Amino acid sequence: MDPRDRMNSPIFKSFHIIYPVFIYFVATNLSMSLFTMLAVFLGADPQEQYMSLQTASVAVTIPFIARHYQKDRNEPTVFWEHMDMEIAQKPAAVRAWNGVLMFLAGAAVGVALNNLLILSGLQEISQGYQEINRQLFSGGILFELLGACLLTPFLEELLYRGVVYGRLCDLMILDNEEKTSQGKKRERVSRMLAMVISALLFGVLHMNLVQFIYAALLGVLLAWFVEKAGHFYGAFLAHMGANLMAVLRVETPMFSWMKQGEASFYAATAAAAAAGVLLVVVVQAVSVGGKRKGEAME
Repeated sequence: MDPRDRMNSPIFKSFHIIYPVFIYFVATNLSMSLFTMLAVFLGADPQEQYMSLQTASVAVTIPFIARHYQKDRNEPTVFWEHMDMEIAQKPAAVRAWNGVLMFLAGAAVGVALNNLLILSGLQEISQGYQEINRQLFSGGILFELLGACLLTPFLEELLYRGVVYGRLCDLMILDNEEKTSQGKKRERVSRMLAMVISALLFGVLHMNLVQFIYAALLGVLLAWFVEKAGHFYGAFLAHMGANLMAVLRVETPMFSWMKQGEASFYAATAAAAAAGVLLVVVVQAVSVGGKRKGEAME
């Protein structure tokens, strides 16, 4: 078999999707173990310093995943050719508005999903979720903001949307050089399937039921934001917004009013969900309008 044919085979492309995730887990777990041993050597309690150690391990892992992302950007793949066309058709002002809207949409959807999971009672019965939640909110708000709200969303979006979703699209979308209507329909279906598969993988690798549901549902939205932005920055900003709301919810009294009664909690959930839907609709409108404006300027 010709080496180029082997590299374009479905088996090779499937491995091409999975192995960056493997590298991510090896890098984060190995660096976390090394930083934990260092903390113990220095006399610190690793449990109390979990978030600072996690932030350091994420920072160490970013260059490994960035290498795969940059490699994909430098190659003329179907996915990144499509992304480059999308972002090139949007003026700078539209890109900025998209970023703000996606951040706010991620924040609203994050609040709504968290509230719905609280109402379901799953958080109370998931020991895995309770343990990881305890660890994530230890070590002080500084590392929660730096790690959970900035570096972790950047790394996860770089991996799951920048690399995994992009490679899934390259695997699933057939060339449609003539741009037939049937080919365009098949491409849209393939992109939606790639969104769902990348979101499910994102959810599964969180290792507990509560976070699986949260991450899988949010992951579909994040992949859609990649398509609307023409870049993974949209997903990163939305992810950052969702995580920021979770940190503010735990570390500040900002959302204490929701706990005043069932009526307040239900009203807040409905309002957050409605705001999320409205912002998604506005993102779509801004993206379409900006694309038309960009095409008119050419």
